[in-house]
Parts: sequence; C-alpha cells; structure tokens
Amino acid sequence: MRRHCGRQGGRQSGFTLIEVLVAVLIVSVGVLGVAGLQLLSLQNNTSAMFRTQAIQGAYDILDRARANSDQDYSLAMDAAPGGGPDCAAQDCSPLQMRNYDLREWREALAAVLPEGGGSVVVTGGAMTVTVRWQDTRNPNAAPLDVAVTSQLRIF
Repeated sequence: MRRHCGRQGGRQSGFTLIEVLVAVLIVSVGVLGVAGLQLLSLQNNTSAMFRTQAIQGAYDILDRARANSDQDYSLAMDAAPGGGPDCAAQDCSPLQMRNYDLREWREALAAVLPEGGGSVVVTGGAMTVTVRWQDTRNPNAAPLDVAVTSQLRIF
C-alpha cells in the first residue's frame, strides 16, 4: 500500500496562496466600499443637522417676535442689531428687548452654523426669516439658506 503525503486520491487539499490573495482582495474591496458609504452618510447627516438647526433658529426668532409683537424685527443680513442691556438679567423696554432678541439670535446662529447669519423681513402681518450658512463640504460654493415665512398675528 502506497501513501501519498498530503494528497487524497491524487487531489490537493487546502488553499493555495493565490486563492487566499484573491479572497483578501475581494474582502478589501468590500470593506473600502462600506467605508466610503459610511463617509458619505456622515457628510449627509452633517448637512441635515445644519438644515435642522437653521429651521429651529428661524422659528426661534419668529417666537421672539410674536412675544414682542409691538416691535418691528426687520433686520438685513449684514446689519448689526442694536446694542443695549442684557434683558435676561434685568427688565427692558420693548425696543431694548427687540435688540436683545436679535443680538442673541445672531450669536446663536453663529455658534451652531458655520458662518451662520440671518435676516428678517416684515411685510404687513407676515414675517420672513432667512437663515444662511456655508456648507463645510464645499467652502467655495455659494452659501446655503433656509427661508421661513409666517404670520405674526393670528386673528
């Protein structure tokens, strides 16, 4: 009786080095694809987060304007809101509260959005709030913005 070392019936058992390399290549391509999808998902989630924060900021100033409805909250995109006291720490007049609200709103937008800013246009009983920011994925692109229009008084 003859024995064949490592062979069963003349056939080789186990993997060859080429088979292992091909398997590693296929797994590597799959892992790179998953990593690319993860990166794209993270970028889109960041964009969605900025858009959500912009909408929340727009509704914030709308609520502030409704609470102080005797004041005109109009403010251009590059205009500086008026100065005044800290109305969170002391009583303020309606005009001082308006300036405080706009100043706090602009500071909040700048804190949560890259190059964040905003404008308010009041026409008749409607208020249009525009929040603008720069997309961090493409800093050379035009800034993104969200506009929300709402009635100030509900009769």
